[in-house]
Amino acid sequence: MRRHLRVAAQVAAGALACCLAAGACSKPEAPFVPRDVAAVTQVNPTQPCTREAGLGQQPTPEPATPVPATPVRAAFNAGVITVSAGQGVTLKALSKAVGKPDALRETAPGEWLLGADLVVAKGATMRLAAPEARWLKLRSEPGRFVSVKVLGGGLDIRGTCVTSWDTGAQRADTEHTDGRGFLLARDGAQLTIDHAELHYLGYGAVESYGLSWRTQGTTGSITSSLVSQLYYGLYSNAIDGLVVRDNDFFANVLYGIDPHTGSRNLRIERNTVHDNGKHGIILAEDCVDSVISNNVVYRNAHHGIVLYQRSDRNTVEHNESFLNAAQGINVNESSENTVRDNRVYQNGESGVGVGQTAQRNVVESNEIRLNKQDGVRLVSEAAQNAVRGNVIGGNARYGVYVDGDGGFDMTANKIFGSQVGVLLKGTDQQPGGSNQMRENREDLKVQ
Repeated sequence: MRRHLRVAAQVAAGALACCLAAGACSKPEAPFVPRDVAAVTQVNPTQPCTREAGLGQQPTPEPATPVPATPVRAAFNAGVITVSAGQGVTLKALSKAVGKPDALRETAPGEWLLGADLVVAKGATMRLAAPEARWLKLRSEPGRFVSVKVLGGGLDIRGTCVTSWDTGAQRADTEHTDGRGFLLARDGAQLTIDHAELHYLGYGAVESYGLSWRTQGTTGSITSSLVSQLYYGLYSNAIDGLVVRDNDFFANVLYGIDPHTGSRNLRIERNTVHDNGKHGIILAEDCVDSVISNNVVYRNAHHGIVLYQRSDRNTVEHNESFLNAAQGINVNESSENTVRDNRVYQNGESGVGVGQTAQRNVVESNEIRLNKQDGVRLVSEAAQNAVRGNVIGGNARYGVYVDGDGGFDMTANKIFGSQVGVLLKGTDQQPGGSNQMRENREDLKVQ
């Protein structure tokens, strides 16, 4: 009890001295303006291709000297089309080579129905591009569906809409529990997607989540595309250098963007990630040395941005994460990450959470406001983490909540407008004297 009283007195005195020295006790903050966002737009399963394959946002221009397509070698066997040779193979060329309308046919100008699994093998590349391929429909019906697998080969999707398709119902397959068409790249493949649309793909089986890059040596990117109603908007496993930029991931069944299991050196930039069924963006299990920057992440059904289980040395900066059901940014069992210059506000729980043995993380220069629980939480064996230079205002319960004995550095924060500015629990360490605390019902509470 004496220790707690001594800490309380020291912190209160330090906070008051800082306010008086800086003249900041009554200085108003700049107006805080939340971002205004519209309600989620539901993608009509009978007409899912909202861009009409590039109208309104044109694909990146073709090279001045396009690489000419080469003769295709393909076979159809046991319900599988395998492309084993050819560069830049188009759907038209493939359909002619296979000669099986039930397996692949053009149903309207630029619209194609794939009725068999398609494999692009090592040594072959395919190209789907509008207007020749405006819409690729993967046949997907109760008890029967087809997929596109790039197994060591290459696939370039440019300006094309790819969806599942129930031929009987004449709409995309909205039921993921009984299987659904998907895209998969693995075994050293390259999958590149630009100005495309992907809707109503994937289900809960491994490798079948909707859009996946898997295994070492597989590469690619997705840029300027719409991704909705997939089981996972994006999944990766053991991928190095994947680029995810300028996309809209929304209304996916579980995660929006989910790099996983040893993926590294990722660039996740300038995406809008919203209204997904669990987390917006999550790096999980040894996803390291990556950048999550300038994304707008909101209204997801759990956390906005997550670093989980040894996802170390990542940078999360210049993002906006708000209106998520749980925390705006969550760092869990991960270390040496930097969470910097983000706006994190109006989340259903806390703004930034650091816990479960997370160590040596830095939370700095963020604006953390109006969250329904705490601004920043350091809990559950979190150790040696730094919280510095943040604006932490108007959070409903605690500005900063610390529960643990692992040590922390808390300096140069502005903490105001909460029930309690700083709550210390289970620790005899105190914040530094350079924090500015004001307009809290109680600046410091020690338990």
